[in-house]
Amino acid sequence: MKKYFRPSLSTTLVFFFFIVLLFLGLFAEGFESQTPEINLAQIYSNPVPTNELKRVKKIKLTNKHGVFVFENTDPQARLEGPWQMIEPQLLKAKSDIIKKIIDAFLVIRVRNFHRLEPLNITSFSLDNPTLTLNLETPQKKKYEIKMGLINPIDNSAYMSISSQDQIYQIDPLEISLESYDLPQLVESKVLALNLESMASMELYEQNNLLFKFLKKDDLWVDQNGALLANSKVNNFFDKLEAVKSSSILEDLKPDQKDFLNKVLSSSSYTLKIISNVGVRNYFFSELKSGAENSGLPKEALGSFVMASEDKDSFVLIDISELNFFQVRSSDFK
Repeated sequence: MKKYFRPSLSTTLVFFFFIVLLFLGLFAEGFESQTPEINLAQIYSNPVPTNELKRVKKIKLTNKHGVFVFENTDPQARLEGPWQMIEPQLLKAKSDIIKKIIDAFLVIRVRNFHRLEPLNITSFSLDNPTLTLNLETPQKKKYEIKMGLINPIDNSAYMSISSQDQIYQIDPLEISLESYDLPQLVESKVLALNLESMASMELYEQNNLLFKFLKKDDLWVDQNGALLANSKVNNFFDKLEAVKSSSILEDLKPDQKDFLNKVLSSSSYTLKIISNVGVRNYFFSELKSGAENSGLPKEALGSFVMASEDKDSFVLIDISELNFFQVRSSDFK
């Protein structure tokens, strides 16, 4: 009788596979219960931290034309600024350019995503990006956005963000930031002032103070505490902000930079602006003897050269633009 209850090899194998399948089924059920649901809407939403970028303190844009650094002069870091370019030249950014840049990233549409790994980074040219955008918020949060190649087959682009661990395949940006150059980014004006944030302004000839504006309770006083007419002070600042450069000095050779630094080391005038954003000094000196042998443009002779405290970028200003050097505190009473 016992031989009728002895299982055959085939029966044993079937029973074994049944146990295996049962175990796999229970394992899969347990694994599935611990796997969160994937929110496709979240995956394909804009990975750029849009809320963070509504107020930006500093922007560094790097593309094939170079590195451009902008500083927000607004104390609340509102996008309308005004914005001052501090590299490679000391110039006022075009009034709407920063908003256009930020807006372009606020409407990113993601098509797909890929692992952030060396092979993909190289394949999508993110190791040699066409555009890099570094952003800093008032809370000192920093983001780096890199744009790789544009796929001509499906007209898509590839993007990485320092705060994310994915590569995003997106629609191309609405503006071609990778090809923007200096004239597209800045005005010919040299100063971006914000009266709301300004605390004081000082003008020196050599080391002698010519005049000083100091804000106290929304009123302006001079270095002696005498009350000044707000309308006259504000009108002066409007004229100061309207000062334009006659030429932008680019691609200077080391010896030309040395020459300009030597000229500015004994600057004729120094403009010091103190605001909620910080302190910035601007130096002005007339180019006289020696300028004709420096390799600078011929029109540089007789012009004033201007630079900020880093003395690494320079602009030329016609002397007729600098009549504010002649004003005194008595003109504002």
